[in-house]
Amino acid sequence: MKKLIYILLTLSIFYGCQEDKEVGFDITIPQENISFQPTAGGAIMRYRLPADPDILSIRVRYQDAFGKEILRTGSYACDSLFLVGFNEARQGVLASITLCNRNNVESAPLEIAFDTKDSGPVAFFEQLEVKPSWNGFMLTYDVPQNANGMAHVFYIGKDPKTQEPDTLLINSFQITAGADTLAFPLEQSAAMNTVVIRTEDFRGYMVKQQVWENIEAYNTALLSPSKFDFLDPEGLAIEDAEAKLSKSYLFDGDTKGETSFGTDKNTYGTYLAGPDCFGKPLFILDLQEDKLISEVRLYSMLYTKKSFPSAPSAWDPNPGKYGYVWAGRIFNKLPCNVTIYASNNKDDENSWKELGHFEQYRELVNNLRWCSKCPLLNTVDELNSLEEIKAAKPQYISIPFAATGSSYRFIKVVINDTFGLFSGWAGDINASQYVTFHEFEVYTKKD
Repeated sequence: MKKLIYILLTLSIFYGCQEDKEVGFDITIPQENISFQPTAGGAIMRYRLPADPDILSIRVRYQDAFGKEILRTGSYACDSLFLVGFNEARQGVLASITLCNRNNVESAPLEIAFDTKDSGPVAFFEQLEVKPSWNGFMLTYDVPQNANGMAHVFYIGKDPKTQEPDTLLINSFQITAGADTLAFPLEQSAAMNTVVIRTEDFRGYMVKQQVWENIEAYNTALLSPSKFDFLDPEGLAIEDAEAKLSKSYLFDGDTKGETSFGTDKNTYGTYLAGPDCFGKPLFILDLQEDKLISEVRLYSMLYTKKSFPSAPSAWDPNPGKYGYVWAGRIFNKLPCNVTIYASNNKDDENSWKELGHFEQYRELVNNLRWCSKCPLLNTVDELNSLEEIKAAKPQYISIPFAATGSSYRFIKVVINDTFGLFSGWAGDINASQYVTFHEFEVYTKKD
């Protein structure tokens, strides 16, 4: 019995020594092997582990912005750790760093401190501006590198169900580094808007909220043709009462082609300009006074007209007055490249500023063109009654302009090119540079 007690005592002393050996893992990391780089929402800790095969990892413990204990672990195969969990910039955040061996035993801690920068949900507000925009407002911001989070945009309106004042969510989006501008048109129009922006981090914590009051809304309206004059400095518009060609068709309110419905091949009920229109002022509109211009639209005739005269040929040597212009087609006189300019002095060439531009590839497949439902390209879109025309949706180019607050009196329209059919078919080149479209609209800030 005494011999058994002696053996057990010996074993307990042996294993106790072994445990003491494990507890005594005394390899530490020198402070000079650690460095910190403050970054958005935290810091990057760079480290260089001692050259010892027993070291498996490095561990960092600290408290985040909410006092929660955070543990971050770095492998021996890496050299940096991202310390996260902060919103507003902090200085002197205390951290405890230990090394860990393969038996999960940690070394004595190294106490150290690091600094952080504002997180994305905080930094988002630093260069954020809420500005007036068309029928609503817009945001401009510039977020620093490595920032992330979520932003939620609200405005004060009426709850659609109760009709009571409420804070209505418009959009939520991820905060990413870089500059951007976002426009938010509102369904509920008002002269002034109250905008609320909240941000949160990816852990679901709301970080910051800010309110902007009395943001003016540039509510827009279609400008009546009675409020502007049509100027044709190059004399490009064709006026022919018999053929029903006139600039007046651009402003008669027919956006689909009712005026051309049922006409024969030599009568058109639309606008035609040329020859040699490209790169010149197709026309200038004098708005009579300086106005905030929000958008212009150019409409194509829908498939309401069944025929256009062909070019002279052996089969039809006398196709009519405009056979050489239409050559049996309308699509290759429709614009694919348009630039809109504005000025307050039409006679000063240096005063014209480009407000907007629209461009599609001239040989784009038809179903992707803005004017895909124009006459003579297919029979699927052919409209055979006034009822069908009234029920159809118009097709148009929309060229919106930035809400800069600058007002202009004159608008200049320049057509740079028109569509073809496909590459290599010379018959679809609009060599004489004629241009047609069916309606032109100007939208300005509502008076």
